[in-house]
Amino acid sequence: MAFIDRLSAAHGVQALALLATLAGVATWTPLLLTSAQSHTPPIAPQALAARSDSPALQWFADVPAALQVKVSGVLAGAQGAVAILSLNEGPPRSFLAGERLSPGVRLAAIEGDGVVIERGTEKVRVNLDKLPEAPALPRLTRP
Repeated sequence: MAFIDRLSAAHGVQALALLATLAGVATWTPLLLTSAQSHTPPIAPQALAARSDSPALQWFADVPAALQVKVSGVLAGAQGAVAILSLNEGPPRSFLAGERLSPGVRLAAIEGDGVVIERGTEKVRVNLDKLPEAPALPRLTRP
């Protein structure tokens, strides 16, 4: 009976907190340590290749990135030919022959009227955009 007399309200609250902690550990330990089963169906590689527009898939894919190239101009400079390209509707930038445009895509050659882009083993020629014909302007001087 002497032991029961020494228990106070603080000791009772501490004992209840300890029991609640032990009950939580006993409940959650088996739940957290068991491996979860995946319920996702397997996806065919062809379906993954069709969804290559996702940047996250392109990070881990072993295929050249999809890239939209627009040739704004070509110039001859002291370092060789320079191509002015817009990549994926971005601002125009200058590139030298042999430079990497994106993962798996390289500027193979610069020609007078376009460029050759190399994607993996495939080479694609992109022609220089031609300016439209200028409209006829009226004469500003008297005949």
